[in-house]
Amino acid sequence: MNILLSRKDTMRLLILTELVKNRDCSQRDIAKKFGLTPQAISEHFKDLIAEGFVTVIRKGYYQVTERGIEWLTKSVLDLYLFSEELTKKLFSRSIVALASGDINEGDEVVYWFQDGYTYARAEKGGGNGVALTSAKDGEDVLIKATKWFEPPKKGEIIIVKVPDVGEGGSRKVDIEKFRELIKSRPRSLVLAIGVEALVACRKAGVEPIFFGTKEVCVEAAHQGSGVIVACTENMLNDLLRKLIDEELEFKIKEFSGT
Repeated sequence: MNILLSRKDTMRLLILTELVKNRDCSQRDIAKKFGLTPQAISEHFKDLIAEGFVTVIRKGYYQVTERGIEWLTKSVLDLYLFSEELTKKLFSRSIVALASGDINEGDEVVYWFQDGYTYARAEKGGGNGVALTSAKDGEDVLIKATKWFEPPKKGEIIIVKVPDVGEGGSRKVDIEKFRELIKSRPRSLVLAIGVEALVACRKAGVEPIFFGTKEVCVEAAHQGSGVIVACTENMLNDLLRKLIDEELEFKIKEFSGT
């Protein structure tokens, strides 16, 4: 990135940009815009003309040559790629949250983790971030963190063991107790592993997440969301190994019915 390291190249970029944007600007106009003396800008123009980047149209007025356009195009592209990478790095440190109430760009906000999601609300004084975008209640909003915050605690995982179909399947589950568990944790995700578990969930009045359940369970718990997993008994060990590998705590419940 010579253009950022060399004052000569930086001034060359600025001058060529002005000439491309406004063909009627003069040396005096450019000197005034950049706070330079006429003598200083004149020296830069002498170099540009000598190197074939600029040609004289008439006294005091100039035009960028093809060579100058090529140099300017390459330099702008280099700057764009540099700034794009930097922008991604900077914004990767930002947080996308759900707005709790209306938020205006520039508002001081407080943001927090709850049930696997990040929420933010406008709050003057005592906030831990600044809104980089505006958002209405419930919309997505970009937040820049300004203070340290507590990371989300791991979500509660409750595993409800469901017998294999040969042992009675969903018919051996006390559906009313299972339904009460689900109602007691309305914010928890409900997952099912195995057809017997799926049927038990449906009997309890819930359509669970059925595909990719182990991955969903792990990710949701790491993000702080509670999870209720109905798991067919012959698939239980595989689930437990996954949770142990992820260092996630869990409880196992059996709701035996008649």
